[in-house]
Amino acid sequence: MAADMPNEPGEANLIHEDVNIIMGLYIREYSLKGDGIVDYKTARQIIFFENNKYWNTVIETVEWPLFYWIDENRDGVFDHFVDQRVEGKREYIIPYLPVSGN
Repeated sequence: MAADMPNEPGEANLIHEDVNIIMGLYIREYSLKGDGIVDYKTARQIIFFENNKYWNTVIETVEWPLFYWIDENRDGVFDHFVDQRVEGKREYIIPYLPVSGN
């Protein structure tokens, strides 16, 4: 599946973005078709943040997303992927399978 994953869309398809300092992630939500329905998300690791003189949060992130989500059927159910090396290379983007605590 990761080999078929679309490239991260541009600003024209950006629906929402969130800077989550607690989680250390900069999350961006996109509409691949440009119709306002979120069907693709990315999350980059935040490596530095500060508040500027206007009290706006300014962040620096790694170049490539750590996490990707895609909703191919556009039914609200997202498949979750992780980039093992955070290099943006398809061969290292694999399905994210959380480790069970059992």
